[in-house]
Amino acid sequence: MGFSILNIVIIVGALVAGIGSTLYFKMKKDNPVEEIAEEVIKQKTGFDIDLSPGTPEKSKKDKKDKDKK
Repeated sequence: MGFSILNIVIIVGALVAGIGSTLYFKMKKDNPVEEIAEEVIKQKTGFDIDLSPGTPEKSKKDKKDKDKK
């Protein structure tokens, strides 16, 4: 899987935004910026990562199941 410079810049930007939203902007963990960053990284690399591993992650499946109830 070859990465272009643009993909690398997007991934690094997503990491900076996701981690920075918690550390620098003092937003709560698992905030929308972090969740979007995780999704961008997943789409670009295929890796499902959690930028705040100490918190439980809400998956899309969990959200769908909750909506059905």
